[in-house]
Amino acid sequence: MKKLTDKELAVMNVLWDNGALSMRDILEHLPEPQPHFNTVATFVRRLEQVGMIKHQELGARFFLYEAAVSRDKYAEMVNKESVNRFFGGSYMEFISCLVDQQEISVDELKELIRMVEKK
Repeated sequence: MKKLTDKELAVMNVLWDNGALSMRDILEHLPEPQPHFNTVATFVRRLEQVGMIKHQELGARFFLYEAAVSRDKYAEMVNKESVNRFFGGSYMEFISCLVDQQEISVDELKELIRMVEKK
């Protein structure tokens, strides 16, 4: 699975948030300024080629597109890649960095500990 560009991620977010949509519906859900129809079609085609999107043909030249990979699965891949790239694969180093930068509170850390203990 490849890391998505910002524009590809915008298309995926539309599909993750709304389920199966036609190309026109995808375009309508994208934020302003909306790209040209052909540009969105190119993104969709590229995303389908790498297995992020799948389609269903409902009629002549009418397709519904939907995410083939869940948001959680994609986030997991991006997180693993970031931890491997920047922290040598150590989630402890990653969490330590968040603590050092005050991006995570003591209460949030306690909640993480409770989650880990439940599993």
